[in-house]
Amino acid sequence: MKRRLLLLMSFILLGCMASFAQNMTVKGTVKDQKGEPLPGVSIKIKGTTLGTSTGINGDFTISAPGNAVLSLSYVGFSPQEVPVNNRAQINITLKDANTELNEVVVVGYGTQRKKDITGSVAVVKSSDYENRPIVSAAAALQGQAAGVTVSSASGKPGSGLAISVRGNTSINAKNNPLYVVDGIVVENIDFLNPQDIESFSVLKDASSAAIYGSSGANGVVLLTTKKGAAGTSKIGVTAYTGFSNFAKKIPVLNNAEYLALLKDLGQTDPNIATTDWQDEVFGTGKDHNIQLAVSGGAENNRYYVSGGYQKQQGVVAPADYDRYSLRMNFNNKPKKWVDLATNLSFNRSEFVDITDNAGVARGGTILSALTSPPTIGIFTADGRTYSSNPNQPGWENPMAAAFGPDQKSIDNRALGNFAADFKILPELTFKSNFGGEYQGSRWDYFLDPYKTDYGRSNNGLGKSSSTSRFVWQWDNTLNYSKITGKHNIQALIGHSMQESDYKYTYDEAKDYPNDAVHTLNAAKTKISQSTTMSQWSRRSYIGRLNYAYNDKYLLTTNIRYDGSSRFPKDNRWGWFPSVSAGWRINNEEFLKSTDIFYDLKLRAGWGKTGNDQIGDYDYFAKFDPNGTGGYNFNTLPKDNLTWEKTDQTNFGLDASILRGRLGVTLEYYIKKTNDLLVDVTPPPSSGFGSQKYNVGSMENKGFEITVNAIPVDSKSFKWDINGNIAFNKNKVKSLGEYTSNLFKGDVYERGNVIKIEPGHALGSFFGYISEGVDPQTGNIIYTDLDNSGSIDANDRTYIGSAQPDFTYGLTNNLSYKNFSLNVFLQGVQGNDLFNASRIELEGMYDAKNQSTAVLRRWTEQNRNTDIPKADYGVTNNTRASSRFIEDGSYLRLKSVTLNYSFNKSVLQKAGLGRLNVYVTAQNLFTITNYSGFDPEVSVNSPNGPEMGIDYGTYPQARSFIFGVNLDF
Repeated sequence: MKRRLLLLMSFILLGCMASFAQNMTVKGTVKDQKGEPLPGVSIKIKGTTLGTSTGINGDFTISAPGNAVLSLSYVGFSPQEVPVNNRAQINITLKDANTELNEVVVVGYGTQRKKDITGSVAVVKSSDYENRPIVSAAAALQGQAAGVTVSSASGKPGSGLAISVRGNTSINAKNNPLYVVDGIVVENIDFLNPQDIESFSVLKDASSAAIYGSSGANGVVLLTTKKGAAGTSKIGVTAYTGFSNFAKKIPVLNNAEYLALLKDLGQTDPNIATTDWQDEVFGTGKDHNIQLAVSGGAENNRYYVSGGYQKQQGVVAPADYDRYSLRMNFNNKPKKWVDLATNLSFNRSEFVDITDNAGVARGGTILSALTSPPTIGIFTADGRTYSSNPNQPGWENPMAAAFGPDQKSIDNRALGNFAADFKILPELTFKSNFGGEYQGSRWDYFLDPYKTDYGRSNNGLGKSSSTSRFVWQWDNTLNYSKITGKHNIQALIGHSMQESDYKYTYDEAKDYPNDAVHTLNAAKTKISQSTTMSQWSRRSYIGRLNYAYNDKYLLTTNIRYDGSSRFPKDNRWGWFPSVSAGWRINNEEFLKSTDIFYDLKLRAGWGKTGNDQIGDYDYFAKFDPNGTGGYNFNTLPKDNLTWEKTDQTNFGLDASILRGRLGVTLEYYIKKTNDLLVDVTPPPSSGFGSQKYNVGSMENKGFEITVNAIPVDSKSFKWDINGNIAFNKNKVKSLGEYTSNLFKGDVYERGNVIKIEPGHALGSFFGYISEGVDPQTGNIIYTDLDNSGSIDANDRTYIGSAQPDFTYGLTNNLSYKNFSLNVFLQGVQGNDLFNASRIELEGMYDAKNQSTAVLRRWTEQNRNTDIPKADYGVTNNTRASSRFIEDGSYLRLKSVTLNYSFNKSVLQKAGLGRLNVYVTAQNLFTITNYSGFDPEVSVNSPNGPEMGIDYGTYPQARSFIFGVNLDF
């Protein structure tokens, strides 16, 4: 027995020695199908953990037995196994894999292969915009996903963007989607550095968004930040600089024309200055950005650390925006059974504002630049104070409106989470994700007692506000994944907790002894002091089941049980289910033989989501101070208040032919929102004003088309096209039994211009019908709809809609050798705008300057015209009417970027991994019939019920950017 044991051990030892003796040095290169070397390809000896990776030129060296098999893997390419066969030199070509179908897409509380998704999910990756200078994270989505509308209320630096997913669902609650960054819910994404974002996943339909329950009615935007990759450490530098200006000027009256208008108005102007206010106010903006990112690590310890600085100097000084960002992401695997992830970021924004849309100069700085008389200078004769219109004391000139106040906003945001993923069994994992967001903001404003009319009238004015907000979130999920034969099962159950604490203070005071001290305690008179505090919490139970049979039949179900403190105790919990199914028809035998479709999938789904973005205490009875030491009972208790609920049905078809070179996605959906919060006015005898109740309903129907095509793909030239178009019809179905309509969209001294009524869409303009100018009187003729013989409020009707017929985006990417060209077009068609700025520019009822349109105004010698007469103090000709409704459709060349990437052989000599330089033009031209500065902006939130009103709004600037991307 001992001899047999010794003999066996000898054979084992000899076998091991022979194995070591047979090891040989294998060298080679790895390239793609176009002959370009591939750095960073993972090469392992099959059956072992031994391996290496290719260098910058795709070269590798490995010690392996002569009979070994090399396993190669690289993102974007099919895995490959290559036998050594005792070869010392092996050159390998990896084949492109159509990774789009197999790519992993981030969905709620996990990931899923794109080809297995049964809901409507749009994905935008950083590579889609990496060579475009993106200031706001939301801008990366503009025009990139069908049904996802991104628009701005203002183009001034630091202004946030509004996102709408498949139309608006609410009147009084928010219409913004839910934002989730690395699994943590955040209030908005304006503060994030776009260069730290790896990808966006937009959950558009309820079957995919129902996993977020009471917060998913407006869609969900999931953001994943960049992570480090195993291998050689990389230092990346991204920098750009550029300038911007406004693409157009509004022609206004010069001195002689203005004085002639004053004469018609019966006014005079003693001033003799000549000032082109648009030249004085509208200058050249500047854009600067630099970011340094370091990433890398080993397989079990990866890191990504970045720091960035972004600066925008506005076209209208002193508007200015500075953002400082720091991010640290770490991924660790201390044991085979646990994965740890830490994501930390800090962002600081400093914002110097200028008034637009409103302010002490009616319409703000922008409109004041158009309406200030050209006959006055910036300063009065003493040079110490700003001048004003002699016929309208108290109206500031635009430079006074912009530079008069000393003010600044500072916003500090900290966001972080820690996640641990435990592998309990090969098919069972547990994940715990804890994180939070902190926001601390402060705004200070001081208007001295000397320089401006408004400052002198108040003897100095000071304002200050501060905000403190902290939200924490803790998610725990158990995930099961098992493939058995033709069955693929994935299941998730979990629990989520979230709590928020909010504080806000505001102070305002006037009567300052001088301008030496700006603090509020130096003022004699306190105007306002207020403090707001609120808290809310949410508890949730979630579940999901994904099932696939034979890679052909797909089923997904979600359920969420939400409880929110924003609702009364007996109405606090609700169920939000969804179900969706998919059929991958191309895997059926009757299609496999044709080889026509690379992918063909039919999808259908239904789900229920909610909207709890209302006040934290709306269901409470409220008492307000009456100023006499007592309290008034103003708000009734609402024991039945609940969240707005949206049911959405979605049908989709995904088709891909020519081995993935042409892909089309078609979507049709119906969204029905019930329990809509509506302002209900009780009977006058109750003594109460308007109260919010869940009594309304609304509907959105839409159709979306997305096309991805690669018309040319050769070794030296490639051209790919990505286009999308979305149609959405919005309609208010009901406002409850006691509310027939609501009015919104107040325009200064002209009342509300938007009416909400069942049977009509949100954003429907309501006013008088203008029939033109009466040649006999020079006044506007309004249609007498009720035939009463006079014009009054009963003669108003619907005169337009801010809802577009469709929105679209088109991106062309062309590359030839080292050059690439990106052309991005974005547009909106079929929407109206209410150009309230024209009320001030064509009104001729006071001594403001006017646009050159009034040169054709009615006079005794010019009776047949479309512009009424000048009539001082009379505003009848400027009623809110169809006269000011304009077509807001536009097609905009949003950006065009020319990029040059240096050859790898050149970079290797310089010790660089990547170097490309580019030049970008943004908002280069816009095709539109709109007469204002910019058809894209509006006074109010562009995704709310008061959309589509332009009143002195800061337009989007045209910019030219020069940038460089560099990797060491």
